[in-house]
Amino acid sequence: MTLAIRGDRTSCLSLQLGPGTWLLAVARGFGQMGGLPIESALLARLRAECQGRMRSPLFRRAIARPQAAATAMLAVLARVNGSLYANTANHDDYVTAAASLTAVIVVQGFAYVIHAGATAAYLARGGAIAPLCNDDVMEERPIPVLARAFAAAPVLDVSISNVSLIPGDAIVLLGRRIAGASERQTLLERLEASDPGERILVARFEDDEGAIFPASSVVVFHVPVIARMATGIAAAIGFLAAAVLAH
Repeated sequence: MTLAIRGDRTSCLSLQLGPGTWLLAVARGFGQMGGLPIESALLARLRAECQGRMRSPLFRRAIARPQAAATAMLAVLARVNGSLYANTANHDDYVTAAASLTAVIVVQGFAYVIHAGATAAYLARGGAIAPLCNDDVMEERPIPVLARAFAAAPVLDVSISNVSLIPGDAIVLLGRRIAGASERQTLLERLEASDPGERILVARFEDDEGAIFPASSVVVFHVPVIARMATGIAAAIGFLAAAVLAH
């Protein structure tokens, strides 16, 4: 896998969690926490939480398996969200700081996308591009309003999708959503540009690392099914996994 981070690097994160497991993320937000923009604080806490848990054999075994890795990352994100919320002045009637986050766990030829907010992930394959997450922005108002975001509430609410990767694929993480066929085509053309003019993280996958792809790869390109994690279910999974995988 080869990575390229362009634009605002403080809004992007790439972290190798194991021999065949990577965490990729992009964040965008408003407000501050501890003197840092909320997106920088979010990514810093996400990195620190992952690095701390990597000392646990249980966590290392979990992130080496596709579905277990996604569950483990839900626990990490739930912990990060709770910590951020506790360190802001946010409450039910007023939000002082919040951030969109799109995180991708790549393990054994699969990509699991965990998403909340206005950031986005796309899969580029064979000259076509497909979204890997849904849209959490309500555009009816002059200023877009986030339907869900990190640090906005004590309990995390996210959507999850997954897709099988094949050699030649590229996962593109953006700080915003793109709309329509023309914008998608423009994005494809800009993947090779040296300065795309916005925060962007591109991960390209080639058949040169045995840990990335399984022995046989599925070569079907379809729009992934995106599942919304209900608040109660997401919290239950996150905190149960957190208890099991805590270091």
